[in-house]
Amino acid sequence: MKHKIFPLKSINVGRIETLHYGEKTLKTAMRKRPITEPAYVSKTGFLEDQQEFKGHGGTEKALCLYPTEHYTYWQDILEGVENHTALFGENLSSTGITEDNTHIGDIFQLGEAVIQVTEPRTPCHKIATRYNVPDLARQMRDQGNTGFLFRVLEEGYVRPGDALYLKERDANQVSVSFVNHVKFFDPKNQEKIAEVLAVDALSKTLRKSLEKRIANKFL
Repeated sequence: MKHKIFPLKSINVGRIETLHYGEKTLKTAMRKRPITEPAYVSKTGFLEDQQEFKGHGGTEKALCLYPTEHYTYWQDILEGVENHTALFGENLSSTGITEDNTHIGDIFQLGEAVIQVTEPRTPCHKIATRYNVPDLARQMRDQGNTGFLFRVLEEGYVRPGDALYLKERDANQVSVSFVNHVKFFDPKNQEKIAEVLAVDALSKTLRKSLEKRIANKFL
């Protein structure tokens, strides 16, 4: 990364609500809105933010980032992208920071908080339901436009207009894009899996999944 400061288009939080999309009903907090006053980030994310599904959130997936550069790709697929906030329910709608130039373990300052990249985001079916595009999760995966997740190393307040400041780049330099490729397109490559597992900051959940792939080789 040539620049160490990455502006955020918006910082977003949401509450669980029941939404109707055609004949389908979703209970979700995906429809997030920008904060307008200081918001506190705890070890499990913004206090004002909620997670409906138990597989979302938690200390290893406390915050979600999605690069707004990807919004352009979705303009012909989704309606109203140009006016959308938190297109995929992300907490941080970023500029300049992507899956290609960010590594698992990279550490950033966000307001008073310090956060660390833990794993790529895994797109879920609720995104597809929200936009009525059945294969949307697969498209996100295939394009590598997944966004990624953070743990919170230091809690603190975040304010509207705060940016991401790169504090420390992980020494292994295993990019989020590399991990996406291993997860989705090269799942049996033991050498690449080992390279990902060598990153201490990798989330516990993804580590467990990849360790199973290593173990299965010997079954």
